Parts: sequence; C-alpha cells; structure tokens
Amino acid sequence: MFHPDRLAAGLAAMAQERHDDARLALREAAGDGVLLARALLDCLEHDDAGTVYDRPAAFEAFIRGGGNVPLYEATSAALAQLYGTHDVDTLLDLGCGDGMALIPALERTQRVPRYVDIVEPSEALLASAMERLRTGRRFQLAHLHAWRQTAQDFAAALQPDQHWDLAQSTFALQSLPPAERRQTLKRLRPHVRRLALVEFDVPVLDPGSDAHYASLAQRYQRALDGYGSDAELIAGGFLAPMLLGQLQPDARPSNWEQPIAQWVEELRESGYALELEQKLYDYSWSPAVLMVFV
Repeated sequence: MFHPDRLAAGLAAMAQERHDDARLALREAAGDGVLLARALLDCLEHDDAGTVYDRPAAFEAFIRGGGNVPLYEATSAALAQLYGTHDVDTLLDLGCGDGMALIPALERTQRVPRYVDIVEPSEALLASAMERLRTGRRFQLAHLHAWRQTAQDFAAALQPDQHWDLAQSTFALQSLPPAERRQTLKRLRPHVRRLALVEFDVPVLDPGSDAHYASLAQRYQRALDGYGSDAELIAGGFLAPMLLGQLQPDARPSNWEQPIAQWVEELRESGYALELEQKLYDYSWSPAVLMVFV
C-alpha cells in the first residue's frame, strides 16, 4: 500500500541533504512496494543519478505508455482543430521531438498546412520525425524543413522574411531556463500570427514546504500508474533522475514548470495576448492545458 507521507519524508530529507534520514524513510516506503522509493535509494547508494535522458529506453517506455497515450491523443486532436479553425498554411513546431503530437495532428486535420518547419536539438528525434513526415500516407506537404538546433538558437537567427501562421510547442518550452525562454518568445513574436502552447498546470506550492513534498510524492507515484512491467525501468531510468534534479541543491533542473496563470503572464510580458485557454486532459502529473496566443 502506498503511504505518501513516507515517500514525502524521504524527499524532504534528500532536499535537505539529511541522507541517513532519507535512506530510512525511503526504505520504509520501499518496504511498502513503492518502486520510486527503491529507485531513489539506488540513486543515493550509487551517488550518481545521471540525467533524465541517460537511459533512452526508460524515456521511450514512459512517453509511449500509461497516461501519455490519452494525453497525446487529446493534444493532437486539439492541434488538428486549430489548423482548420485558423486556416493554417505555414506551421512551425518548436521542440517537436519525434513528432508524437505533430504527426497525428496532421493525419487527422481537415486542413493540412502546406509548409511545415520543425525545430529539435536531438539529432535522433529529429531524424525520426523527418522520416515519419516524409512517409506520411494521410497528408502531403509542399515544403518540409528541419532545423537541428535549440529553440533559443533558432529564434536568435530568424530573418525578417520568415513568418508562420501558427507556431506550436507541446511540453517543450518548460525545458528552457526562464530568462532564455522569455528572450526566445520575444524574438519569435514578430514572426508568428498565432502561438499555441500545451503545458501542465502545476500546483502553486511553497518550495520546501510539507505540502510541496507531499505533492511531489503523490504526483510522481501516480505517474507510474498503468505501466505494468515497464514501471521499474521507468522509475529508475527516468522518474528518479528527474525527481533528484528537483531536489538536490547542486543539481541543474531538467525543467522549469509553472502554473498556467504564470505562463499566461510570461507570454503577456513577451508581447502576446491570450486568445484561448482550454483544459485538454487530467493527466496524472497535472492537468494539461492548451493556450493560444495572438
């Protein structure tokens, strides 16, 4: 049986570098069968959590299973509707990954954009997306261009004649440090008619509070639901390193999530006006929300 208080106590002790207390609390949680506690214990024992992408198989299993399946179905459906509603002819996807949100949206929309540009820093993910886009049987593109670079570098190099009807980014901008993200958004502003973001509406909690650690314990454990035999791989190879990145004082965060209200304010400060805010899916981590800006 899952006791969130035990896991939360372990997280608090880890954040405060009380390693003996952390091990004790995590052993108690692991004794209850909590896979995440076992994975965190292993990280502590080896003193090396790696990064969230050091074990690609864990990330792949996570992103293509569990609650991510209905999450991405809802995301792609919403994007597909946007293409038709706003008669999108030119489309830019920032941080497209392997096209998990983009390609199903193109397959189901009634209005396929003729010109598509995709931006992704990972060579492997970009190659996968390009292959799937080139061989798509349900849509034809007049123009397809891939940019293997970060969103920051892409925006910094934009030319005056580059424009898109819609720029989209799904669960990607949270990986940009806030100052770099704001600068990127400001640079992008003159080049896009609309910007569609899908991000998580994470709760507003005081960092370091009991409520903060309890929320992390519950949300990370819920994230393992529905993975069956892959749960152990995901806990050790993806979720535990990500969680440690949020807890360890000297660790560089792997993402900078924020509540939707803060996203809206950040975009407003970057020159955008909110046109639409729509809850897409009640994901285990936090609700996923579509925001459309003009």
